[in-house]
Amino acid sequence: MNPNPISWQRSRHTFGGGDAIVYFEVYGDFPAQLETNFDVRGISVSCTPNDFAGITPDVAQTLRESNPPAIGPIETATSVVTISGKVSDPSDLHYLRDSLQLIETLLKNGGVGVVELQSLQVFQTHEWREKFWSDAFEPTFHTTILMSMEADNVWLHTRGMRLFGRPDISCHNVSPQEVELLQPVFNGLMRMQAAGAIIPEGQPVQAVGIEDRLVCRHRGSLDDEEFNNFHIELEWETPRANS
Repeated sequence: MNPNPISWQRSRHTFGGGDAIVYFEVYGDFPAQLETNFDVRGISVSCTPNDFAGITPDVAQTLRESNPPAIGPIETATSVVTISGKVSDPSDLHYLRDSLQLIETLLKNGGVGVVELQSLQVFQTHEWREKFWSDAFEPTFHTTILMSMEADNVWLHTRGMRLFGRPDISCHNVSPQEVELLQPVFNGLMRMQAAGAIIPEGQPVQAVGIEDRLVCRHRGSLDDEEFNNFHIELEWETPRANS
C-alpha cells in the first residue's frame, strides 16, 4: 500500500446522506500468505473457494453478456477474495481509494479478474487497470447506465451508486433520440453525488437539446430489486403518456 496516499476528499459532502456499501470480488490463484496492510473500518476481506457458479442465474448471464472474454478465467480461478462492508456517511472516499489499492495488490499476485456486482460489471486485469489504476478518478466508471425498452420508448436507469452512499438515477418515457442527450445529465448527477452532494427533492434538471425539463423525485428503498438502492426518479415536468 502507498505509505503516503493521495487524499480523496468529497468536495461537496453534506452530512445526512446514506452509508457507502463496498462489494468487490477479485478472482484468481493467490498465494497462501499475502501481506496487504489493508485496514478500513467497516470493511472486511475474505478469501474463499471460487463461488462464481453460486451467483444468481440472471446476474451471471448479465455479467457474461457484458464482457464474455473476462468470464472464462474468472470461472476457472481457484479462489475469490471478497472486499465488502459498510462505511457510515463518509466525508471522503478513502475507503474506496484503499479498496482499489488492495485490488491492485491482488491482481499483481495471482488475480485474473474483478467483479463489481453493484454495478453489474466484470473486468479483465488490463481493463481494470486502464479504468481505475491512474491518477484521474472517474466515479462513473463504477456505475452502469442501463437501457430497457418500454414499448417505443426507453427507461434509463443506473446501478452502482450505493458504493458512494447515494441514490441511483432513473428516467422513464425517454425517446430513443433523447437517450444520448440525457447521458450527460445522468453522469453529472452521479459525479455530484460521488463528491458528496445531496440532490434536493424537486430539483429541476434541464438536458441540453431537450425542451422538456425534468424534476428530481426521491423514490424506492434499499430492497428495490431494480436498483438494490434508493433512486432519484427524473420525472418530466410536463407529464408524458406511457408508450
